[in-house]
Amino acid sequence: MIEGAGGFGPGHVRARMLRRRCEKWAAEVVRAIREGRLEVSRESPAGRIALYSEISGNLLPPDLAAVELINLLRPTVAVGRFIAFAGHALHVHREAVRHLSAGAADAEIEAFIQEVRRFYPFFPMIGGRVLEEFSWLGHQFSVGDWVLLDIYGTNRHQDSWPDPDRFDPSRFLRWAGDPYSLIPQGGGPFETDHRCPGEWLTIALMGEATRQLLAMDYTVPEQDLTVPMDRLPALPRSGFVMELAGRS
Repeated sequence: MIEGAGGFGPGHVRARMLRRRCEKWAAEVVRAIREGRLEVSRESPAGRIALYSEISGNLLPPDLAAVELINLLRPTVAVGRFIAFAGHALHVHREAVRHLSAGAADAEIEAFIQEVRRFYPFFPMIGGRVLEEFSWLGHQFSVGDWVLLDIYGTNRHQDSWPDPDRFDPSRFLRWAGDPYSLIPQGGGPFETDHRCPGEWLTIALMGEATRQLLAMDYTVPEQDLTVPMDRLPALPRSGFVMELAGRS
């Protein structure tokens, strides 16, 4: 589903088919929990969603609960791409991260994570249709128009990011936190605008993965680490292949 999200043609059709199949699987999980055929903790994500009651006291319809469960699973899996980029950055930009260690301060780890999110093209752009006519900076937008938000360009715009093509985590040690200049997962406050509410979970997962990478003893074999800019979502051509020390 993630691989086919940004394309057209057979790959996109296959992604939609996989989405429907995944929704059927998740709905069956919800039914199994409710009927006692599958035992899970009520405090687990699956337990909370399957047994959640609306104000009316009714449980969510199984299909809706299934979508909510997938909305937790899919982004968690997708964060694997950001983690691959973190490994890529630790290897390719060694000079910029030579000070980092597994025991580094939280602020230093988070600065590295934010620079990975700014620098790399996870989803270089997102699209949407205009719902209400408006004009902006001399451009007229009519209802139904397709609009592309240049995420990659915004995250590298020189007005916001001095020397934007240089990987430099230290820039985030003095960052003011502008939600409209760093938009790898949407812009503005997530409470009111189209910004992913799971952004902070992404940062937490990347932080844990980065500390583990820094603590591991591994080598990076010869591979193609170029990042194609015509692929949505993007990923290094070889992924990021590691060989752990002591393993053949």
